[in-house]
Amino acid sequence: MRKGRRPVAACVCVTAAGAELGYFPLADPGLLPMQGVGGATAVLFALALVGCAVHLWVSPARAAYSGGAAIALGVLSYPCANLGGFLLGMLLALTGGALALAWQPGPGAAPECAPGEGQRR
Repeated sequence: MRKGRRPVAACVCVTAAGAELGYFPLADPGLLPMQGVGGATAVLFALALVGCAVHLWVSPARAAYSGGAAIALGVLSYPCANLGGFLLGMLLALTGGALALAWQPGPGAAPECAPGEGQRR
């Protein structure tokens, strides 16, 4: 996996998954109450995936957390949210989560604190 300062490909895939999952339920917001639980769940999963992408971008040192969450949301979107956005949203979430888990910070990145060491107040 290419090392860099930010997991750009993972952010793009996870954002695209959120956009795809949320597009169809929000294409006509007036019909959202008629879509039922599947439409509301798709919107919530879309917001959560976009939140994962923002977390990946803002805090790249903790990419494993967002990657794991994106994979879990992608797997859960299959039964809960319109077959994972017609499978495309699910596949994008799984790909982005896998890229986030495989990403490593480059040599110019700030070092993380060692376990047990943190800022003391």
